[in-house]
Parts: sequence; structure tokens; C-alpha cells
Amino acid sequence: MPTVRPYRPDDRAALGDICVRTAHEGGDSRRIHPDLDLLPDHRRRGHGRALMNAFLDALHRKGVAAVHPGRVTADTAARAFYDRLGFHEIPVAGPGPLTYLGRRTAPM
Repeated sequence: MPTVRPYRPDDRAALGDICVRTAHEGGDSRRIHPDLDLLPDHRRRGHGRALMNAFLDALHRKGVAAVHPGRVTADTAARAFYDRLGFHEIPVAGPGPLTYLGRRTAPM
């Protein structure tokens, strides 16, 4: 089972991480906005998919229904990654340089 804990300086040796922000709209602190960061040498090897799937599974077990990452629209490689994992675009008025995505945490 993945461990969820605050970032520590020794985490820099890891191959990647997921930073998480929560939104507290309407008192709901379970709105999760993940940002996956994988070191370049470890991309295109399945690590990002495994890390995100473990993260989604951990959230699902904790009762979090969905996640909503915002991605820089010009980053087409990141968008393709999220599309392959089943994320879909969420229309937002005036998103600026970002595209907002969403996906349920339940296994697909």
C-alpha cells in the first residue's frame, strides 16, 4: 500500500512524486488537485502510470471520489498521459493557460 505523508528533503532521491492541493469549497476538504512530477530519465517506462494508479487507489480507499488536476494547455505530452489514464476535460470559464481535467478514483 502506498504511503501518504508530507514531503521530506530526502525525497529528492525518488524518481518522482505527486504534489497534492486540496480545495475546501463548501467545507469539503476531499477535493483533490494532484500534480505528478516524474524525473525525465524515468519517463516513458510506466512509472508515472504506476505512481498515479497507486495514488488514485489510495484516495479511493480513503473515500475520495474524484481528482481534478489542472495542466498547462501547451504541455501536450502531459495531456496525452492524463488522457491515457482516463481523465477528461472539465469546461471552465476563463481558464487562462490551463486545461482542467477530472477523473473518478475508482479503478477503470
